[in-house]
Amino acid sequence: MTSHHQTLPVRRRRKASLLATLIGATLVLSSCTSVRNSLGTRTGVCFKVIPEARAAVGSSARFDGVRAIPPSELLSAYERAVKAHVSVPDNLADNLRRATCLVAFRGSFSVTTVKEGWAPRSGPYRVAIVVLLQSDAKVIVTGLFKAVPLRFAHYFAFER
Repeated sequence: MTSHHQTLPVRRRRKASLLATLIGATLVLSSCTSVRNSLGTRTGVCFKVIPEARAAVGSSARFDGVRAIPPSELLSAYERAVKAHVSVPDNLADNLRRATCLVAFRGSFSVTTVKEGWAPRSGPYRVAIVVLLQSDAKVIVTGLFKAVPLRFAHYFAFER
């Protein structure tokens, strides 16, 4: 009878250890897939606005990347690059701190051929950055630039 009483606690410890290992493995695996599914960034929410951004610049533009940042960061980066203050249209000024998605494209652009076009300097414009509200994918402005003022790190292989 003593051997039965001694093996019972050993079995319980083994079961508890096995259960703890399974729970730990489950947590590790689920955290890995959730990071992979959203790219580990807040940019994942912006992939859904790409069709609206594409419509704003036209089908010939080449997709260059997407970021989930407020327009104020775009404006700051551009002003640092050109070492000058830039005036912005009212629709952009009203939304400088809102939750937005910035979608970059390369090509040849003009203010009249893009939706809500704005160019802080004279062209030629090889980069268009479409600023859209995250909440409803409304285009705030399409900024036209000679070069990309920000780094756009998220790409789709099939778009390149």
